[in-house]
Amino acid sequence: MSNQATENDKNKDLNIEALTSDIAYRIVDKINKQSDKTKLRNLIDKSLGVLANNGVYAYYVYIISQKSNEATTLFLDEMKDIFNIIGNYDTSNRENYFQHISQDLHKLLFLKQLLEKTLIYARYHAKALGD
Repeated sequence: MSNQATENDKNKDLNIEALTSDIAYRIVDKINKQSDKTKLRNLIDKSLGVLANNGVYAYYVYIISQKSNEATTLFLDEMKDIFNIIGNYDTSNRENYFQHISQDLHKLLFLKQLLEKTLIYARYHAKALGD
């Protein structure tokens, strides 16, 4: 069986809308448990801006440049299910994943759409909860 067939079987029952909204909920839920909620909520907007204006790799670099375990956990590790739709995401080798994914324009643009949707949902969810 080819890799393409295996990948299609794995994703055929995947509900992307449910996945993105669930991840957005988990991100906001974890932010609300942190001591510095405002900074992390602002990071949703800032990372969305970087992603929209500069792309997926810039998003990755921006998140790791925060030098914050919370940022990495929330905006990379929580997104692992999305990253795994596109390719094998390994938290121990993130750099390689983001460089590799940039070689396939279709996958890259699809990943960007999924990340944007998730961050937009997270932003609205955070605003709905208020302070």
